[in-house]
Amino acid sequence: MTGLDGVNLAIAVAGLLLTVAGTYFGFHEYRQRRSGARSGDGGAGGGGAFEPPERQGPYDVFVSYADGDAEAAELLAGRLRAADLEVFLVRWVAPGLVLLLETERALTEARLGVLLFGSGTTADQRARDEYAALLHRKYEGGLRFVPARIADVPLPPLAAIHQPLDLTRPGTAHYDREVARLVRVVRAPRRTAGT
Repeated sequence: MTGLDGVNLAIAVAGLLLTVAGTYFGFHEYRQRRSGARSGDGGAGGGGAFEPPERQGPYDVFVSYADGDAEAAELLAGRLRAADLEVFLVRWVAPGLVLLLETERALTEARLGVLLFGSGTTADQRARDEYAALLHRKYEGGLRFVPARIADVPLPPLAAIHQPLDLTRPGTAHYDREVARLVRVVRAPRRTAGT
């Protein structure tokens, strides 16, 4: 081994050690932030931030929304999670999972699908795809579909025939009542065919 080979080997080993140390300390900091940054009461009465769930699924509720309505979706999902429901929210998909596969799994297993209708819902491709999938599952059986207005917008005809929620006033008693209605719907026993 020449002197130059020894120097290159030392540089490679040092780089490897720095990479391992950086990864360890980055992971350690990430774990500390996750364990120390929990929300207090699940967002009662306001707009607190919510941490993604520790585990992913099985899901009780699939919350669909346009990208521009992410805060409204996270507020609702946090409130549902505070009521001990397992909620799918696309922005809560954990690192290492395939986003589309986890979305498809959630669409398949959720008991209830909520689609938040805001000003940009019909222009958002992901929200439109999820709307179509939620309606398909609803008409195939096995899913209850609930449209929820988060802005003063008209609902499309297939959404309007369902009894929508009014989530246009977060932080009010009205919003709390609407969320409580949704929780009761999710917890209600499933109807069987012919009942």
